Amino acid sequence: MKSTANHFARLALAFLVLGSAGCQTHKSVTPLASGYEEVSHPHHALIDEPEPPRVSFQHRGADGKLTQIWSSLYGASEVFKGELAIFVGDKAFVEPDQVTHPRLFAVKSPALPLDITDEVLWRWSKTNGKDFAKTVERYSVVTPEEKSGGLELQLEFYSNDKDWPDKSELQLDWNQVSEIMRAVKKKGVVEKDLRWHTPYIGEKF
Repeated sequence: MKSTANHFARLALAFLVLGSAGCQTHKSVTPLASGYEEVSHPHHALIDEPEPPRVSFQHRGADGKLTQIWSSLYGASEVFKGELAIFVGDKAFVEPDQVTHPRLFAVKSPALPLDITDEVLWRWSKTNGKDFAKTVERYSVVTPEEKSGGLELQLEFYSNDKDWPDKSELQLDWNQVSEIMRAVKKKGVVEKDLRWHTPYIGEKF
């Protein structure tokens, strides 16, 4: 009887290991432009349809040196202009492992990424005659795209106000992007994401 019990225990363990291995994704690196890369991180799951792996953002120098830029991308595509990269990253706000919000960043590796979200929202509110505080409060997500020789930002908002758009656009030329970056560098301070402790420069409005 004891031998039979041990046999079933080993059999159950074998199925558990096989199931776990079948749901494991493997780390993969996708080269993008100017040395920037997306990294898909492995995870383990025992369900048939695991969540997509976390994707981080890094830079590989000509000497092979790796610089971690951001630990979790939101999902929007990056935009590149020479050594400059514009990306959307998940940023934690409340608890280390819970509430995150998509923020717009600009980076020239190996410098720290700059959170340019509020500067962008300030420009949008000024252009559209909207209250800046309400703009920040109602902001949902931004999607960057290279268009018309510059940077086009697709903004989405949470709002039940009929006078407030659900979606809007902001077109910037690259000189304006540089101005925004300089403003954040000048007024910003070094901070760390609450979840992954990734350093960045954030501006206090």
